[in-house]
Amino acid sequence: MTTNQEWKFVAFPDGMPKESDFELSTIPDMSENDLKEGQVLLEAKAISVDPYMRGRMSESLGSKYIPNFKLGDAVEGFVAAKVIASKTEKFAAGSFVTGILPWRRIQVADAAPLNPAFPNDKVSVTHFLGVLGLTGLSAYLPIEKIAAAKSGETAFVSGAAGAVGSVACQLLKLKGCRVIGSAGTDAKVEELQKLGVDAAFNYRSSTDLVATLKEHAPKGIDVYFDNVGGPTLDAVLEVMTAGGRIILCGAISQYNSKAGDRYGLKNTFHVITKMLLLQGFIVTQWKEEFPAAIGQLLTLLSEGKIQAKETVINGFDKLPSAFIGMMSGDNTGKMVVTL
Repeated sequence: MTTNQEWKFVAFPDGMPKESDFELSTIPDMSENDLKEGQVLLEAKAISVDPYMRGRMSESLGSKYIPNFKLGDAVEGFVAAKVIASKTEKFAAGSFVTGILPWRRIQVADAAPLNPAFPNDKVSVTHFLGVLGLTGLSAYLPIEKIAAAKSGETAFVSGAAGAVGSVACQLLKLKGCRVIGSAGTDAKVEELQKLGVDAAFNYRSSTDLVATLKEHAPKGIDVYFDNVGGPTLDAVLEVMTAGGRIILCGAISQYNSKAGDRYGLKNTFHVITKMLLLQGFIVTQWKEEFPAAIGQLLTLLSEGKIQAKETVINGFDKLPSAFIGMMSGDNTGKMVVTL
């Protein structure tokens, strides 16, 4: 029998997180006898590592939409788990669920905030952490609500080979857009080309990002899906068309920087003169629409109209290194750890 374990958060990172910021601990085994009414006993099957978690590892961070981790507590993230035992009608033993849960092998959880997952021979349990989870929703819903993308428009996606970016590229193509993607390696550029984007480039090879964008988008960019922030967002402002829309999804280029060291935008005058819309979002603001949106994504996935790009690492002991790898850009598509 596997010893029950959890990963604790034990040090605030200074810049890029290190494996020593986490600690693997043995914890008491749990069984059906530990359940109260409305609870389930869960065995983790897959755990997501995501950029937003870096913000939770700070001692302080401006506006918070989710609490920071406390030193000594278990790390939390999106987990897909199998129900071992249940004291609720919501989930039967043998079913699968997803939710924000501690990084633990076995745990007792309240059933109320959990969501059902339905893996089968065509849809992996990992997909419910990626294209059929908050990752896919973070691409689908802002494109529907903010982008107002029209056929024939030009869309640019930064971090395009990442978890959200790879889904956003495909959804914008389905809208009829000409899609340009940027990534950090030549191998990722090749993956984007296989994914069907119209143009892709390695931003690390560009000595003049504005010129590179103008080369690929000579008529300008109508829709920008921003996953990186910083200098890339600044460059895009120069290339946007009048009335363009910018979805502010993430700013991973700045997540390891202290507040005083974060990049300050210089080209904001273009927001006025080009009448641009820049809108950030927290995907849970549309939580009432999650079931319908997941249904749409499931249909697109089942029909082969979108692909689920994943980087899968096996082993509970690999969670910190997988998280650090994701923050370093080692993944193509969704980074997920399976048990």
